[in-house]
Amino acid sequence: MLTQTLFQVAVVSTGAVGTAVASLAYFCRVRLDRPAIGAFNSRDLVILATFIVLLPVLYLALPSPVLLGFLVLTFASAMGIALRPVLAARYRRMLIPGLIGTEIVVTYALLGAPRGLQLYWVLTSAIVLIAAVGVSNLYVQGGLRLRHVARFALFLAAYDLIFSTVIPLTPQLAAAFEGRPLNASIGFAWGSFNANIGLGDLLVYGLFTTAAYKGFARRGATWALGTIFAFGALAPALAPLVVSFYNDGETGIIIPAQLFFGPAACAVSAVLHRRPERTNAEWLRSVSGPAEEPAAPQPQVSAVTGVTEVPSADAVLVGAE
Repeated sequence: MLTQTLFQVAVVSTGAVGTAVASLAYFCRVRLDRPAIGAFNSRDLVILATFIVLLPVLYLALPSPVLLGFLVLTFASAMGIALRPVLAARYRRMLIPGLIGTEIVVTYALLGAPRGLQLYWVLTSAIVLIAAVGVSNLYVQGGLRLRHVARFALFLAAYDLIFSTVIPLTPQLAAAFEGRPLNASIGFAWGSFNANIGLGDLLVYGLFTTAAYKGFARRGATWALGTIFAFGALAPALAPLVVSFYNDGETGIIIPAQLFFGPAACAVSAVLHRRPERTNAEWLRSVSGPAEEPAAPQPQVSAVTGVTEVPSADAVLVGAE
């Protein structure tokens, strides 16, 4: 039990903190086009929350071929969001189908082979990481603020509590995706140990880190990364040592991570909001710098009169025509 828990700590911490750091690095270096629908706000999170609530039901209800097609379309779209600003179209057309197709082939053909499960998790984790980074940056660069993300995490904490304890939907979902293509999680396996962390949790961590950095600069990012490590990775992974309820006989250890992270995220948001949160416009000004003023026209010496002349704005405009 202790060895499995330590393995869980290593895998979950790597996935959670790694996704948060990758999202932050992307946020600092890449600018996504603003969505045509305007700025993202709490209403958009309601739509995302509805999608997250209904998605497990679809996973369990749809026939396997239909579900696979839905997952291919979903992940290809999310990866396209992340890769569009950094890769030319011809490379994206090769990388995205190639990565997804290879993952599907490995799932069906090599899971029973030596190191097949490790290769499966490497490919799956790469796809999920790119998708989480792209979607979290789309929302935060599109206007989402830290208080919105904190409330979203608190909602997911209640969702995790209900669907892991009262209605056992999360364990059913984990069992259904065991060894299936495009498992929506980052994970790894070694010997008899197998651990992973779901896309929903990873998306929250990417949103929280980038929104904290956008709103409160380096101080916000430091608070966010520390909270993710302590309450999004370490506390959930260590919980089975204390509470045996999280041990599921069929799929191993089922951990409702947002049950730990959601309240902590709200508390950190309250601490950071003792200072004003930067708006999108203020953040953009901070990274682009002040607008440069046009240079003053240089005096010119007339070749005929020898008199120094300063061209007026009207003269410049007429000359430009």
